Amino acid sequence: MKIAYILFDEITLLDFIGFYDPLKNMKTKGFIENLTWDLCATKKTIKDSFGLEIIIDKIKPDLSNYDMIVVPGGYGTRKLQYDTNFIDWLKTGEKVNYIVSICTGSLLIGAAGFLKNKTATTNFNEYGSLEKYCKKIARTRIVDDHNTITAGAVASSIDLGLYICEKLIGKEKKEEIRIGMDYHPKEFEILTVAKNGCRK
Repeated sequence: MKIAYILFDEITLLDFIGFYDPLKNMKTKGFIENLTWDLCATKKTIKDSFGLEIIIDKIKPDLSNYDMIVVPGGYGTRKLQYDTNFIDWLKTGEKVNYIVSICTGSLLIGAAGFLKNKTATTNFNEYGSLEKYCKKIARTRIVDDHNTITAGAVASSIDLGLYICEKLIGKEKKEEIRIGMDYHPKEFEILTVAKNGCRK
């Protein structure tokens, strides 16, 4: 499995790292030995809102070559959702197996058309901004609508990472990862949209 992490200036790094940490454990523990990932952006380095810089692996790669694209949030999403060049690049991932967003990353996958006729969630302060991109807003922590999975505000990134682990390797191995992280979340609702449109 090959993952593309979509990074950009003014990213919220916990959105990315909170998701990345449980997933990388699927490789370190040998649960998915062929798991690989690239940090992808439109330039060689990006900075979060406070100037912390990250070096990028791939500049604007064809995202159709990946199995999963992951789009974190941050203040940078407010402008990027209207950046034609960025959104056109994101659209190259239209047919990947999993399209995932954290927080306001949903605005970017929404602008790329990935949420059309779907249910999604985002940061609780941005429900109104997301309305134009999807069929329905769900005020839940995680929404799984077919191949598109969205999560709420920043700390939900850890829960989303563990949720994806469970989808890929099962509950028992996911629990091993969670315990190793010493992470003890409270119960929360996950909205899964079934293929026939019914929700469970």
